[in-house]
Amino acid sequence: MKLDEATWQAIDWLADQQSKTWQVWCADALAPASDAENMTAALREAAMCRLLEQTIFQDRAAQYAAMGNHPLIRDSGMLDDAELGSILEKAHVQGRLDFGGFEVVFGFDEHGQDCVWIRNGLRNGLHFAFIVPHGLTTSNEKHQ
Repeated sequence: MKLDEATWQAIDWLADQQSKTWQVWCADALAPASDAENMTAALREAAMCRLLEQTIFQDRAAQYAAMGNHPLIRDSGMLDDAELGSILEKAHVQGRLDFGGFEVVFGFDEHGQDCVWIRNGLRNGLHFAFIVPHGLTTSNEKHQ
């Protein structure tokens, strides 16, 4: 089995994260793929999947868990350019604030719900939208 240096570094890091030797990690990773035609490709795929799980997706899971804890975030979502464009075409936009790297658009969606959209000016496809719940109070109003 011949792997590139980056894959070996990933395997070493992943094994270390689980307090395993690289040999044990590889054996565990290959066990579900015992009938694979190409074990090198199967090991490379396992390393990439586990690397994503340990880095990007782990952070994303924490973000999703936090989203349910606040009414502004609970009814929110990320949009790509086409989705945001389509939504804004149907919306009643009341105003826009340009902050250079991003633009805040606010108004009512096609169903008459108060909404705020954040158009990301730095990268395509990472826009953010949320519905403003009726009866939303600030933390100061709630505690007075």
